[in-house]
Amino acid sequence: MSHRHPVQAATPVDLDAYNDTAVRLPEGALHELFAAQAARTPDAPALVCEGHELTYRALDRAADALARRLRSRGVRPGDAVGLFQDRSLDYVVAALAVLKTGGCYVPLDPRQPEERRAFILADTGAALLLTDRDDEHATAFAGTVPVLRLTDDVTEPAEHAPPLDVPVHPDQLAYVMYTSGSSGTPKGVANTHRNVVELALDPWWGAGERHRRVLAYSPPAFDSSTYELWVPLLSGGTAIVLPAPKLDIAELAGALTEHRATAVYFTTALFDAMASEAVGALAGLE
Repeated sequence: MSHRHPVQAATPVDLDAYNDTAVRLPEGALHELFAAQAARTPDAPALVCEGHELTYRALDRAADALARRLRSRGVRPGDAVGLFQDRSLDYVVAALAVLKTGGCYVPLDPRQPEERRAFILADTGAALLLTDRDDEHATAFAGTVPVLRLTDDVTEPAEHAPPLDVPVHPDQLAYVMYTSGSSGTPKGVANTHRNVVELALDPWWGAGERHRRVLAYSPPAFDSSTYELWVPLLSGGTAIVLPAPKLDIAELAGALTEHRATAVYFTTALFDAMASEAVGALAGLE
């Protein structure tokens, strides 16, 4: 004897609602969202580098002071500003200061050929070159673009300067980074404030909780540096800035452990090397 079971009607599914995965992110420019975070957590550590620490309040104020110096040197909204610096606290202050002027920053790698750096400055029409270097490489640009040497410690301005009142639309450029040029002429990859905010505040990061202490070791002109700085800085975390030069596997593993990093960006090749040579340092990382 066969048994028949009553057929129940399926519960209707609203496919439009089910597939609506859009996320409402805060509107605003990067430096505005950073300033808002600084107001919420002024005394939290924003940056750590070689035993030095900058709180959110200190970083915001240092960038405000430098932004006013840049304005006095003629930097206006929409201008590109070259950053000829290695990883450091000063580099982050400089990048944030450029954004506060309404300009976009253009990282230049000190280890790359002078011809490439000159091409990038010309291609972006840079209004100014910021550098902490006092050598022939910086001097070489003096005839083509104005140079501002950061000879003092920009992380500790002499006095507090109020922020510039510069409206910046989220669709304005935040930075330009250049491809390697291995297949021809290097090409600029431009990202807007909105682009970076969408990356930094993507809910996949767990509202920053899994990325509270991010190791910043990539060259500033490499796109992974965007993640390393802006994901923690827009969510109240800490960017642990490792100074140049590039670290070997043992030094990188030691930095992960010493600084209690919770997240790091690895290329596949570097991850494989870490997994085979220093797997213990990867425990607890995202």
